[in-house]
Amino acid sequence: MKKVILVAIIILALGGIIDSSYALQQHYAPPDVSSCDVNETISCTAVNQSKYSEIFGLPVAGIGIAGYMTIGLLAGTAISRKSSASVLIKLLAVMALGALAVSLYLTYIELFVLHALCPLCMLSLVLIIATAVLAIRATMLKTRGKD
Repeated sequence: MKKVILVAIIILALGGIIDSSYALQQHYAPPDVSSCDVNETISCTAVNQSKYSEIFGLPVAGIGIAGYMTIGLLAGTAISRKSSASVLIKLLAVMALGALAVSLYLTYIELFVLHALCPLCMLSLVLIIATAVLAIRATMLKTRGKD
């Protein structure tokens, strides 16, 4: 069961890498050429090119790519290294929960500061919620000694 969960996390991480890569491309695209701009409220441009789209000069989408890559690598390593799987799964859960906290904060910024929603960001939020839930589940299974 744990292996199935870790494989699902890897698949979610791959989806996150693709999503974040497209968001990164949107970050650097000329304004108003985004394929996910529906109107002023549903707009990748409004979010991905705002002052909140970078942290310490790094695009949030780029940080997302690195985060999803790390999550996928942790899950893959936990599958292949049974001796250290317990520690890796706990680290995976902590990272997923941290990423979820950041994603929820950024969603707050979208809704209440920018008054715009980015469909790519919402997809990332869904992916990281699912990842966090599965990582917690994997931690619980490992704690109980179930592989």
